[in-house]
Amino acid sequence: MIKYKELITKLNRKEIVPSYFFCGEEDYLKQEAILLLKKILVAPGAEQFDFNLLYAEDTSAREAISLLETRPFISEKRLIVIREMDGFLESELKEIIEYLRKPVSYACLILMTEKVKGGASDRSLYRDIASLCETVIFWRLFDSDIPGWIEDRVVGEGKIITSEASHYLVAEVGNNLLDLSGEIEKLLIYTGDRRQITLDDIRKLIGHSRSDSIFDLLRAVTRKNLKQSMMLLSKLIENGEDPAWILVRLANRIRQIIRAKELLDQEVAPLEIVKELGLHPFFDKDFPSEVRNFNWKELLNNLRTLLQADWEVKVGKKPAQLALELAILSLCGEKKRAPYPG
Repeated sequence: MIKYKELITKLNRKEIVPSYFFCGEEDYLKQEAILLLKKILVAPGAEQFDFNLLYAEDTSAREAISLLETRPFISEKRLIVIREMDGFLESELKEIIEYLRKPVSYACLILMTEKVKGGASDRSLYRDIASLCETVIFWRLFDSDIPGWIEDRVVGEGKIITSEASHYLVAEVGNNLLDLSGEIEKLLIYTGDRRQITLDDIRKLIGHSRSDSIFDLLRAVTRKNLKQSMMLLSKLIENGEDPAWILVRLANRIRQIIRAKELLDQEVAPLEIVKELGLHPFFDKDFPSEVRNFNWKELLNNLRTLLQADWEVKVGKKPAQLALELAILSLCGEKKRAPYPG
């Protein structure tokens, strides 16, 4: 069982196996891997002959196997992708397993499922499939990993992007890889023949109101500046930001503070803390010194406060803006909710 980066490394070395089992929820990374395999295996212009994208609900295992056993028209190998393989009947999965035991040399099969644990992938048949294929887990990237993914993607296009710019792009666009990919395409076109993509390019092409506001809010809460926090929250709500998204960002900030305090206790240097947490080097350069404003009991209470606010919004117990305002009051030390027992 390997991860996405290991798979890409192997594919770039042309280390191709007859069958792959793609598991996990990060569909965009799966699509990137499929495109790379298609580029390696399928001859240009031969996609309609030597590449097939199938869905288990719309095709039978027998039909898929028949395609696999048909020699490629032009390409080195035929590439067959079966999405949502959970749609196969148990008898069909057994047919797939029989094929996997003796796959043909002139085809490559990719089986795909979103599940990893606690579902179909735990069934014995799926375990058999995983043992007969190169099994690849596509976890969703952590926010701290996404700037590196952006930088790798830009390098793959023959350009470079500054670290400051890649972090800013995540802050501006969010962590959806499909959305980020679209913005990267725009930046590649916008910068033309120039090799480097800078923070200024992103500001000019995309804007900066959202990222400035959310980072200002996170910074104000970290500094326990209640007045500024409330003003920035109001601005975000007026601009149509999703309260659930704001709650997630606040919760992530509290988790970052907790981790930073752990690292400070271990006498890790501030610059290393910023790097370890995947923080924004422009917005968060003062973050390690700011976390000293919090004690451990307070941080645990803050996490509990945000969880409660999230629950109140989801069940309709409180309007979203009110729940957020009360949470920020607590985070800034102005109001005590039920304390953490410890």
